[in-house]
Amino acid sequence: MHSKRLGSYAYLKAEEFDDAISDADEFIKRNPEGHLGYVLKASALREIDRIEEAINLLKSAPEKARAHETMPALLKELENECALDNVLAKDHPEILRFERFVKWLRDGGAKFDKVKMRYYSANYRGVHAKLRVKKNEVLVYIPLNLIITLEMSKEAPIGAKMEEAKLKLLSPKHSFLSSYVLQELRKPDSKWQPYLDMLPKSTNNFPIFFTPEERTWLTGSPFLQQVETKIEDVSRDYQTIIDTVPEFSQFTLKEFSHVRMLISSRIFGINVNNVKTDSLVPLADMLNHKCPQQTSWEYKEDVKGFVIDVKEPIPRGDEIYDSYGRKCNSRFFMNYGFILENNQDNEVPIKIWLDKSDPLFSAKYDIIQQDDPKTIRISESPQNKNLEDLFSYLRFTEFQGDPMVLYKFEFQKQTKKRSDENDFYETYHGTYFPPLSTENEVAALEKAIKLAKDMLAQYKTTYEEDLKILETDKTLTFNHRNCVMMRSGEKKILLKLIELGNLGLEYIKLPIKKAKDLYSKVKDKDMLDMYFVKMLFPFMSSTNK
Repeated sequence: MHSKRLGSYAYLKAEEFDDAISDADEFIKRNPEGHLGYVLKASALREIDRIEEAINLLKSAPEKARAHETMPALLKELENECALDNVLAKDHPEILRFERFVKWLRDGGAKFDKVKMRYYSANYRGVHAKLRVKKNEVLVYIPLNLIITLEMSKEAPIGAKMEEAKLKLLSPKHSFLSSYVLQELRKPDSKWQPYLDMLPKSTNNFPIFFTPEERTWLTGSPFLQQVETKIEDVSRDYQTIIDTVPEFSQFTLKEFSHVRMLISSRIFGINVNNVKTDSLVPLADMLNHKCPQQTSWEYKEDVKGFVIDVKEPIPRGDEIYDSYGRKCNSRFFMNYGFILENNQDNEVPIKIWLDKSDPLFSAKYDIIQQDDPKTIRISESPQNKNLEDLFSYLRFTEFQGDPMVLYKFEFQKQTKKRSDENDFYETYHGTYFPPLSTENEVAALEKAIKLAKDMLAQYKTTYEEDLKILETDKTLTFNHRNCVMMRSGEKKILLKLIELGNLGLEYIKLPIKKAKDLYSKVKDKDMLDMYFVKMLFPFMSSTNK
């Protein structure tokens, strides 16, 4: 039979915390001056998120028990954890709003016993594990009656008129959901009020709301044009709705834009009754982003609700994340208002014009039939194949020779739709043009270098200066820091393209064996492999160099 001490240890290990507490109480009765009973009970209380009770227990222990070295150490850990959970006072308006929100969720049938909200400041929060969470465990359940769906927004007074008019909106689902939220915000007795009260009051971290001064921090960045386009698109959708549904003018463009960006940062695509829809899911939309994926979510018909499952064990106290997917920082910045450090999925759009002084301009124009520049987004990710498209098109634009060769090249504009946002962006993809000749490849490499250098010249700072700013400038605001991270990420890719071009110009003059030997010594090849391994070296081998 276990002694009382071993019993408490066994209960703790088995995560039978109520039994561990009872066992520790008995141990304390038998030996009130000893420290062990208090340590065991406090540890069990800690595991079920009764931190303040554990602190009070240790502080009220007899002096002899408190004198043991384990007691002060455990007390300090508990007090530190309690401080993290109580950054805001218990009567802070944000805490009171959250308590009302939790009650509303529970009254509506939601289940989330193992999660808690931790506020890092009044404007920044995260969802944390209140208890240890096991792999494959259901973490959150939100019933359908607590979910705002696209269909619901189309049945509301304004949404019904928008649907009847079959409006041609740039972002239909976001506009419908925004109209619904705006209507509900005006209702003093809205059933959604506890949830709507939890939505951020400020969206100033979204680039479309940046001040003129903040935008100067993006000088030279192609992202600025995306911001302008987004502002125009949101304004256009707003005006489209007003033109058909005049009563929508009760909401200002500023109000619409604010809610519109909130929707873009927290919308979930789900299937309800085998019908694909878009939705706002309270609590689930409060999880911050992190890759790789820690949780998974879906709407489940058998339980008629939205469920978040855990893909890996989560220790008590740790933050719980959702993955918003792998995206370029331009998408995170635009639609979520934040930037990821060291984001390998960063992209930079490169615009390429046909040279009107080119002797073959007419033939090349005849093939592409476009006056506007071609935009190709390249990334440092080794999985990104747009580098093939870039060099394929550069071989086309820089080609000099028999124009009949060019007519083998099929090139068409593709308009792609982002999965998380009904925004469209242009990219270009055509039949792959492999290296044609040494002369042509040299011209393509030189053009790539020039394009990158021309883009870098548009910025006010260098990549190295940006890194120093991020490291040493302690006065940066959140928005300023994101701007520096945004532009430095673009510069990093452009510098890598210049490195690629210079190495290519060096290697193409060498025997293939020597070129490969030199390349084997190059560090950080992620972006480079796509060109050298897939394009240049096979070409050099085929020409017996």
